[in-house]
Amino acid sequence: MFLLGAMQILWWPLLTEVTLMIATGLLFLCSLLKARFNHLIPVIFFISGVLYAMLACQIQLQSEIETPQKRSFQGRIESLPKHTAQKVSFISSHSESKQSFLLNWYSKGQSKQVDFEPGNLYQFEVSLKPPHGMANGIGFDREKWLFRNRIDGIGTIKSMDLIAEKTRPLSSNILNQWRATTGKSIDQHFKEQRINGLIHALSIGDKSHFEHQDFQLFQNTGTAHLIAISGLHIGMVALLGWLLGGLVFQLLPQQIIPKSLIQIYLGLLFAVLYAALAGFAVSTQRALIMLLVYALFKIFRRASYAWDVWSTSLLAVLLLDPLNVLDAGFWLSFTAVAVLILSFNGISNTHSRTSNFIVMQWRLLLGMLPLSLLVFSRVNLLAPLINLLMIPLMTFLLVPMIMLLLIIGTLFNFMPETLIDLLSWSSQLFLDLLTWFAHHASWPIHVAVNSWWQLALLGMGTTLFILPKAIPQRFWGLPLILMAIIPIEDRIKLGQFNAYFLDVGQGLSVVIKTQSHQLIYDVGSAYESGFNMADAITLPWLQQQNITDLDALVLSHQDNDHSGAEDSLLDNTSVETIWGTEKHHLPCIAGTQWQWDNVTFSFLSPYNLTPYLKNNSSCVLKISGTDFSLLLTGDIETPVEYRLSQAAPELIQADVLLVPHHGSKTSSSAEFIQAVNPQLAINSSGKYNPFNHPAKQVVDQYTQLGIPLIDTQDSGMITLNTYPTLQYKRFRNESVRIWRKKKPE
Repeated sequence: MFLLGAMQILWWPLLTEVTLMIATGLLFLCSLLKARFNHLIPVIFFISGVLYAMLACQIQLQSEIETPQKRSFQGRIESLPKHTAQKVSFISSHSESKQSFLLNWYSKGQSKQVDFEPGNLYQFEVSLKPPHGMANGIGFDREKWLFRNRIDGIGTIKSMDLIAEKTRPLSSNILNQWRATTGKSIDQHFKEQRINGLIHALSIGDKSHFEHQDFQLFQNTGTAHLIAISGLHIGMVALLGWLLGGLVFQLLPQQIIPKSLIQIYLGLLFAVLYAALAGFAVSTQRALIMLLVYALFKIFRRASYAWDVWSTSLLAVLLLDPLNVLDAGFWLSFTAVAVLILSFNGISNTHSRTSNFIVMQWRLLLGMLPLSLLVFSRVNLLAPLINLLMIPLMTFLLVPMIMLLLIIGTLFNFMPETLIDLLSWSSQLFLDLLTWFAHHASWPIHVAVNSWWQLALLGMGTTLFILPKAIPQRFWGLPLILMAIIPIEDRIKLGQFNAYFLDVGQGLSVVIKTQSHQLIYDVGSAYESGFNMADAITLPWLQQQNITDLDALVLSHQDNDHSGAEDSLLDNTSVETIWGTEKHHLPCIAGTQWQWDNVTFSFLSPYNLTPYLKNNSSCVLKISGTDFSLLLTGDIETPVEYRLSQAAPELIQADVLLVPHHGSKTSSSAEFIQAVNPQLAINSSGKYNPFNHPAKQVVDQYTQLGIPLIDTQDSGMITLNTYPTLQYKRFRNESVRIWRKKKPE
């Protein structure tokens, strides 16, 4: 019940003082009445969970900065710096306010390279922004991650001066200093990029050394859990300590301490040291707590029933930090353990270990299906077969060798070349096998879980399947699962269309759907690090909508914020026709027109593509349905706007206008807006973008003309429907959450 209470913050729309007062009053009232009404005890636990989690949220909300600001402060590096091609990122704590900021140092254009070390104290000159992110209801929720990790602001370092190096050797920074030193040693001995990334991930929990395609490899093969140090890894290292404890017991001259206690203590010690090397990441904390609870049951010689250990560990994790419920990893890890307990607890074991291991993988696939589809919207049905080979390879070969190498390196300050070569060969084998599986043993299914009833049906169906064989009529789980995963589409009527303005930050990506066709207008940015908006936003959204093929892609022009993610989109989606301004595109010349499902698509500009005029060569696309129309303008500026405003009214007028050039003051002339005469204007721009889009004078222009203007930076994804009337939805308004509400009301 405590968990049920704490998890209310997952969908609670906002947090107010009145809410906290009501929860406190109810808890007090139930506590007074519990002596008379025993059935109120579960209610007390529920309200306690609600109140405890909300208090944690209140503290975090009050700590976050609320407006962009420039600040000078002394701060210490509190995390392991993450290096990418463009920048170095780390968490720094303000020496006075104790606020935590995610700071970025952009190396491009800098005259000096800085070697950031955990524990160093700097005088920072920083441009800070409140925690923010894109909001589409799919993909990685950055705002949620920042809130859960108690980041109070995001900053760009303008200048800095080192005040002191590693001045607190006895503080928590010693762990990150140890991790940083280990990381440098790994860099020195493992030069191959992919192997280097794997060793970093499995030793110090630093996954920033992986290339973007490597992350996709792990996700596509269903093995992403293998590179995140968690219960599987901690348990393996604890087992090594437990085995060593048995050896130590045999070597002791006087066996005073019981063998079981020596094994438990050494197992815990190994697990704690490994978790420390991984920076006590949240996933390792959960594993350690569960291991500690189990050890305490053994030390005090209490019967360690599986469900008792599970529930006690769950309560301890929530008491340690109620914001754990915001972590997908929290739900995945505890659900995985619950699936195994439900499947095997209390059942006589008459099969071999190999047979049990095979059954375990399939039970996990079924039991984790609801959460996997909810979090990732996909699952690889062959993942159990892949894990059958990869888990033993990692747990019995890679992790023990890494631990041995690190122990030798720490104690003797050198690493044996033979062991380095063996580890390199094993790591390459691991990666090569995964690559082979990705190409020859992948059977993914994409299912979007968009409603509570789907999750409920999946939960009931998979629970029936994983119950012991003694339970009759488990086959009823199959129709329940099928009912949940078979897509039910609300088909668009002939002559109508939907438009989805995805929130891709400072860029543009619009998806158009008619009854049986799909088009994307622009795809957003891509960066040197490999991160791009297609992988982060567009492709997950298409999967959620069960769209596997596109009829057309329009790339308005060649700027990165509009067409940068083209390659990533094309690598993962079939596109029949590509319109654009480059030689390998079909030219989007004015006068080109086609029709899908009684919806007409017409290019209004440019007249030619030679010479290429950058923004003013943008493909301007008008979409006209039976009742309403939409004008997509790219980044056109006033010269093109003037030419278009001279066109015949029936050609240029539209009910909805995409604000040109993200609301730049070089666009949105009064003549153009009046010529289009829209009912609604939609802008696509990033929160706190460096260009101050949309410009105040542009916003004022639309306001003076009486045209409502909505923006993705405030609205998140904007959905436009043309049936039965022109209507729109803003994701942030439809899905208000505590972590998206920066100031308590």
